[in-house]
Amino acid sequence: MGRPKGGAAASSSASSKKPKPKPKQRGGVDFKKYKHKVGRKLPPPKNATSTEIKSKTIVLPEQSMASERAGMAVNKRGLTLRELLQQTAHYNANVRRAALNGIKDIVVKHPTELKLHKVAIIEKLQERICDTDKVVRESLYSILQSMIFPSLKEDNAISTRSTLFLLMANILNGMTHLSIDIQLMAFRFLELVVLNFPSSFSSYAEQAFNNFIAVLSNDRINLHDRNKLNSVLSGLGHCLSLVAKTMENDDISNRQVHDLSARELWKCTSDEDNSVGRAFAMPNLLVKLQSLVQILINSVEVSASELCAKSAIDASSSEALLSALHCLDIICRIFIHEVKKPQLRFSISKTQFGPDWLRSSLLIHLKNLWGVKRLFHEKEDGKFFIFNLKIAEIFLCLSAWIDSTMFPAEEFCHFVSSLFAKAKTLRNKDLMEMYLSPIITCIPDLIFNAPDDSKEHLLEAFTDAFRGCKVDCKLIFPYLDAVGEMLLPEKTGTWFAEDGSGVLGYHDVWIHELPRILLQSIDKAPSVTKVVLELLLRIGQYFPTLDCENLRPFIKLFGVESSSGAVELGPFVNLARDCQELATSCLYYFPSLLPDIIGPLASCCLSDALEPLVLFRVVEVLQSTYKAGSLQITELLSFLLLLMARFRVHPGGLVTSGNPSKVSNWDTFKSLNRLILTSLSEMGDGSLVLELMWNNLSNAIAKKPSMHNMNGLFRIIVTLDAGTNKLMNEDAVKLIAGYLVDASLDLSKTIEGGFQPDKTRLFQYFIKPCTIMFDKNDKESYHVEFVLSQPYSSSYAMTGNSIGIFLLANQLLKASWII
Repeated sequence: MGRPKGGAAASSSASSKKPKPKPKQRGGVDFKKYKHKVGRKLPPPKNATSTEIKSKTIVLPEQSMASERAGMAVNKRGLTLRELLQQTAHYNANVRRAALNGIKDIVVKHPTELKLHKVAIIEKLQERICDTDKVVRESLYSILQSMIFPSLKEDNAISTRSTLFLLMANILNGMTHLSIDIQLMAFRFLELVVLNFPSSFSSYAEQAFNNFIAVLSNDRINLHDRNKLNSVLSGLGHCLSLVAKTMENDDISNRQVHDLSARELWKCTSDEDNSVGRAFAMPNLLVKLQSLVQILINSVEVSASELCAKSAIDASSSEALLSALHCLDIICRIFIHEVKKPQLRFSISKTQFGPDWLRSSLLIHLKNLWGVKRLFHEKEDGKFFIFNLKIAEIFLCLSAWIDSTMFPAEEFCHFVSSLFAKAKTLRNKDLMEMYLSPIITCIPDLIFNAPDDSKEHLLEAFTDAFRGCKVDCKLIFPYLDAVGEMLLPEKTGTWFAEDGSGVLGYHDVWIHELPRILLQSIDKAPSVTKVVLELLLRIGQYFPTLDCENLRPFIKLFGVESSSGAVELGPFVNLARDCQELATSCLYYFPSLLPDIIGPLASCCLSDALEPLVLFRVVEVLQSTYKAGSLQITELLSFLLLLMARFRVHPGGLVTSGNPSKVSNWDTFKSLNRLILTSLSEMGDGSLVLELMWNNLSNAIAKKPSMHNMNGLFRIIVTLDAGTNKLMNEDAVKLIAGYLVDASLDLSKTIEGGFQPDKTRLFQYFIKPCTIMFDKNDKESYHVEFVLSQPYSSSYAMTGNSIGIFLLANQLLKASWII
């Protein structure tokens, strides 16, 4: 069956109706637009570069930082010294602060790090002197002060000098910095160097004083930051003190080379390190100091006006004013030293700073300071009084050059007198001792140079203050020095008592105070005791006809004798050896006190606490006093006899009657015995001397002293007159016999224990004076033999009735004559 014709036609018509393709756009297509669903990730562009890196973990053994620092010194943060030093130059101030603290930590924990790397540390840290951060500068100051400088002092001079050169270069650079804070801190660093290494200052003195002048002349600091000047003025004071000390040392060296030969002088002047060579730089330095005087006085005037206008004085302003006055005082003393200094014969030129310059230049500037004194004098505050004390000190050192037309002498003396009166009301003891001491020291010069009609108030005020000064106060030393200078011509070469100065009327008052100070100082201030004794000794030497009535309390130094004859020992036996020597020497120059001193002095000499050498010295001084005609012979004989009769001998193990527990002083007694016998033999005819002392001697023998003392008394008789018939009575014979029996008793006990040669010689020592007396007097020896042969007990010390002992003594007595 075929298909129908309509079907074929229909299909062909359907295919002929297909849509026609769209015509192509002209031109190229830059981007193809895609439709994306929300949240689908964009595919990377076809030209994208892959940045994916694929790697594997690499493990290297023992490559950690901790293992690298094993055994190295690190701080708390684990940083080494090298790393910390590098961080001190970091741009961040906090890092620099931490680095300095870390260095301090390492040095504390590992001190060897500082010793090994000291130079490297200083070379790196000195860059921080001009650091812009205040905390960094303060930390550096602390490290230098507490760690580096103490360690640097232990090094040799060469390494220290090179290290200080680096420091001083940065310090001097800091003094001229644009920042005021860095400038002021640089002066603190300079002061630290000067305090620790004073010898290094001479090389930088001129440049340093130029910087001092510049900073003190800076109006910005003076007007707005006056309180910040304390560090500058403190450093200036230390530098000036160093200059003054150097000048004194130069004077000593100059005196040593003054008489050298021409070749030696050339060698001295060519040596750069010699003090004479350095003296040629003084004129330039004095010119700079002259500029400083005017600047400091202007500063004092401004500060004084401001302080007087304030209701209360702040501590920093007060300290700055005192520092400025202190610097002025040192400068004035430097100028005075230069004026007094003699010119060496090899000096190139004379200095321009002389007495005329001192009056025409320096005192003209100081005239403004006199007005400041009047301003302070009207104030009642104690701090203003301290200011006036310092001003008075400046003028007192110039008292020899002050002209009355410029500074009225009477007004100045009244001013100083008022200071002594005001000092009594000052409660702060330390301040009074610090600032009043220089005033006291200058009083003798002021009294010597001031007119006579202006001295009375000053002498009265000084004397009143001297009497009111306590012995434990430090001012007692300058008071004693001033009194000694006005009493004696040792220092000034001038007798104040003869120059019409008005001092003579106060001599007795000052001398009367010395024994009181002496007795009080023994317990409260032993160092004062020696000073007073030295002054008393010099007074006795310079005033041989001195009326010692004002020195009567001096007797209490040795003791006080009551009406019953008992003596209470004084503090003499407990003094130091040198003080005992001085007190003993004073006896020679105060003879009118000796009659009252002999008794207490003898008691002191009999004390076990007194050293043997002092005892012998007392006997020698009294013997010299007698030879000089200042001591009666009866007084000296009484003293010597008392020593011989009452000296307590501790023989130790030499005799059985002794106490072995005590240290033997028998050798001391024998030496004293020889000294006394020598003194007696030098007095003249022995029989006459024995006649003078016989009553006291016989009374001493009758009291039956110890065997040693009896031996000494017998030796006095033998030395003076062995043939005397004063021992012919029966009582005296019994005493001698008993003495011999006691000596034989000791020997008999020795024989029982075995023969000892030392005991035999000791027995011979005891019986020797009796042997001599028997040899001179046969009748006396007959009486003694008769007593020894009797069967009764010894009248001296023996209590038994052993006839064998008597016979032994008789045989020994006869044997001793043969010996």
